[in-house]
Amino acid sequence: AQLFGAAADEPTLMKQNMAVISNEEATLENREIAFDNFEMLIENMDNANNIKNLQLWEPLTKQLNSEHDSLVKLTCSVIGTAVQNNPESQEAFLNLPKENMEILIELSKSSKIEEIKLKSLYALSNIIRHNEKGYKIFNESNGWIILAPILNSSDSSDKLKLRCLSLISALLSTGITDEKKNYLQKDYVVKSMLTLLHSETHIGCVDKVLNILNQLVSNKYEFNKDEIDLISKAVI
Repeated sequence: AQLFGAAADEPTLMKQNMAVISNEEATLENREIAFDNFEMLIENMDNANNIKNLQLWEPLTKQLNSEHDSLVKLTCSVIGTAVQNNPESQEAFLNLPKENMEILIELSKSSKIEEIKLKSLYALSNIIRHNEKGYKIFNESNGWIILAPILNSSDSSDKLKLRCLSLISALLSTGITDEKKNYLQKDYVVKSMLTLLHSETHIGCVDKVLNILNQLVSNKYEFNKDEIDLISKAVI
């Protein structure tokens, strides 16, 4: 088609790549290549919004349940890229069954593959950022419980903690309500963040924690005694 000047347009390429991704008889390598091609295409916002128009959200999110870890990771990455700074695609994703958000939360919580955790946190952050409906579904899906364990675990890499802090920032991007303040303390989110304020912590994580603290102070968050003690130790 290219030789005769009839190269496929981008929506057609999106459908063709999704056909390969969904084809369980295709080799895993070819499905991964198709995923990479699809993600490059939807970095363009118009193409990202075309996921809905082409009815590709359902076959895409179906891959969250793939038996292949690489396809699960790539699915999370594509979701995150499609909805990033894109209210229309955020809305399209949030109109899908709630179980898709629940799967992303479960992957962030329980996956043994760090790359899957990183990409699922990336997707969650971009779905929720500046989106009240996204926050509501995250909250209804008991998402708050994934945060403190990641920040507290000695097995969590700096990259993973940074992604987790980005998710916290996204959760606060629609304002800090009394409900959110309650979760921040009840689930030890603020306390867990504050334990990162020491010289051995990755500088990117420290910077992110300080930015979140600034958000909290600006919104008149009332720190409890344990949190104040941790702040005092960090200052000293």
